[in-house]
Amino acid sequence: MTDEQLVFIIVSFGSDKAKERLILRYYDHIYAFAYRRLDNADDAYDAAQEIFIKAMNALPSFDKRRASFKTWLYAVASNYLRDCFKCFYKRRVEGISTSVNEEIPLDERFEETVETRALAAQIMDYLEKSDYCAYRIVELKIFGDMTFEEIAAMLRLSPNTVKTRYYAAVKKCRKEFSQ
Repeated sequence: MTDEQLVFIIVSFGSDKAKERLILRYYDHIYAFAYRRLDNADDAYDAAQEIFIKAMNALPSFDKRRASFKTWLYAVASNYLRDCFKCFYKRRVEGISTSVNEEIPLDERFEETVETRALAAQIMDYLEKSDYCAYRIVELKIFGDMTFEEIAAMLRLSPNTVKTRYYAAVKKCRKEFSQ
């Protein structure tokens, strides 16, 4: 059964079995997305639960003509994590002092560099304040492990625009954090 068919059954008939099937289909992906963003298993578990509660409550607003269910679900997750990222993450990194000027090695892939969580928090905070669109693109690419095409569909941009903004953000962060 497709995602859209399950959504129709849930919205039309309130089927708990269809809800369970849809949640199980995406739970590991959403948990991993939250974990990469929050870097804590308990926080990621709590976030995944909240994301699915919000998604199930918002299912009537899902429009398959605008995005696939997966894209829509990641948008719900991204919005939730954006709203609570600072609360979760600042609690996790409290006491960790990483210089804002910590260098990003230019010979490593950007995604590998961002695995340093304290630096990742600074980078994401910087992007969120300086270029919100770039922030969303980097968040979905790195923490959501989404393709440029999936991100483009979610943000209603062309894939080329998404790629351009992603690589511009990488360049901007390298410049800002390698001084």
